Amino acid sequence: MYRPKNFKANCQVEIPDDYLNGQSMGVLKDMKYGATTLDDAGCGPLAVYNAMRYLGSPMSLPKVMRELETYAAPIGARLGTSAILMMIFFWRHHVRFRIIRRVKKIDRSHAGIMMYWTKRPVFSGGHFVFYRRDEFGRISVYNRYSNREEIYRFDSIGEMLPQNRIIVTFALKDKAPGNTVTEGEV
Repeated sequence: MYRPKNFKANCQVEIPDDYLNGQSMGVLKDMKYGATTLDDAGCGPLAVYNAMRYLGSPMSLPKVMRELETYAAPIGARLGTSAILMMIFFWRHHVRFRIIRRVKKIDRSHAGIMMYWTKRPVFSGGHFVFYRRDEFGRISVYNRYSNREEIYRFDSIGEMLPQNRIIVTFALKDKAPGNTVTEGEV
């Protein structure tokens, strides 16, 4: 459910004009999302914000959060963002994607949002990350850990986590020109 007070307060926060990492750090952690904060349930909004930036259609983080609060964060986002309802956001913004679960197919994609189990499948929470491939073929993962600001790089998604922990991946179909990671962005 959309909360106007959240949007107003979130618009007052100075957010870096870059890809975002570390939902539990700095100015991000206290931003309001539903009945909670980004610290508790903000991986979905960060992943969507980074994806829109990658696609060349950047939106402010407060706008992304407002939309996701409206139709993709049931019960006040206490359980985070719904992967199924996140698709509504993509459809509303004409984001072309395909749903995949296999590591080999994820490794062939250029960018996307992946949701995976944080520990044991089904018995742990889910976590969203945004990933994109750099010009060297490595995969850069954003917000891998909520309490770290680093970008994590892997040769394959399988290097990051086993197949049985992947819940769903939205592989982005459109790629804006010039959206590869360069060494200077680290």
